[in-house]
Amino acid sequence: MRRLAVNPLVAVLVPALALSLAACAGAPRWPADAHATAIPAQATVRPVALGQQWVYQVRNLYNGEIEDEVTETVVAVTPQIHIQRTSRRRGALDDEIQDTWGSLVQDGHWDLPLRYDQPLPAWPADLASTRCTRYADHYRLLADPDSRRRWELSMTPRHWETITAPAGAFTVLQFDNRIHFVSNDPQDVESERDESVWFAPAVGRWVLRRSHGVHYVPGRGGDMHEAYRQWELLSWR
Repeated sequence: MRRLAVNPLVAVLVPALALSLAACAGAPRWPADAHATAIPAQATVRPVALGQQWVYQVRNLYNGEIEDEVTETVVAVTPQIHIQRTSRRRGALDDEIQDTWGSLVQDGHWDLPLRYDQPLPAWPADLASTRCTRYADHYRLLADPDSRRRWELSMTPRHWETITAPAGAFTVLQFDNRIHFVSNDPQDVESERDESVWFAPAVGRWVLRRSHGVHYVPGRGGDMHEAYRQWELLSWR
């Protein structure tokens, strides 16, 4: 994603205020081998610990080409959780930082890493619910910490299923994120991100994640589509 203005409102936003939302993200994108399953008897997220690690293959879904391999390792758990991220192609990346487990403060997942004014959920707080929740917040780019722009996340849990990845077979909660925000590029309007995420509580992270971006530039006509990427789990510990 070239800019921050990517896919996956008018109001004064309250930091990280959770609001119910009648219409949230669109229909989920199912992997070909996914099989619906019941909610696990004990759907609890693996506690964070030093040394936990996840390795992902990054693929361009427009042409199917593998772009990169990213390794994420827990290097600190107090006072905040730091997940060190390393790219095979680009070397050291910006860390992911969580205030508490599952509560994002700094998100290095995007091409332009950012920090939130208030922590945002990395996965649904209630793993048994299918209720869509909306969070209103602001973000700042790490490269421009004096900036402050609107960020709205709608998180929609869909269903439980089993899915197979290179790292193995997993029981996952599939949920969708839809993000509306003010871009760092003043030419971009109606900036949006859409994501489908397959989160495995036993792993403490996603097994599969697909993100797509779109924005509109007045005078150019039509939506401007940006990268459509997939992160697939290769290994974990």
